[in-house]
Amino acid sequence: MTFNRYISLRMVVEIVGAVCCALLLLFQNNLVGVIATAVVAVLWIVGEVLVFLVLDRQDPRRDELSDKHQSDAMQFALTTMIAVLILLGFVYTMLALLQPGMHQIRPMTLPTLAMAALALSDARYLWLEHQGAKGDDDED
Repeated sequence: MTFNRYISLRMVVEIVGAVCCALLLLFQNNLVGVIATAVVAVLWIVGEVLVFLVLDRQDPRRDELSDKHQSDAMQFALTTMIAVLILLGFVYTMLALLQPGMHQIRPMTLPTLAMAALALSDARYLWLEHQGAKGDDDED
């Protein structure tokens, strides 16, 4: 298994986690949301340990990833998440000004955004690797 394939599998797990968190956000069930988030986190940790064992390297990320692509992908995801949080804050501020009453952000909003940011970072990394290598995998 190559590292890019692992990143794509991890991205799928993160997308499933983000969808689960978003559904729980809509259903307003925080206990089930915490349990689902914990299950996704355990799957993510198992994947990290598995890639360490399968690739059999001391530091698989440093050996396998392009540092520039990884940095660019993480900066892109962070910038996007900050923009979404600013937009969310602006919407709730305007909502409080226009409609009197109590408006609060649900607790599952942040786990949903965090899982989406992780998936976005992996997708951006794979896109950058595909652009840089013209479709070649990192171990071929």
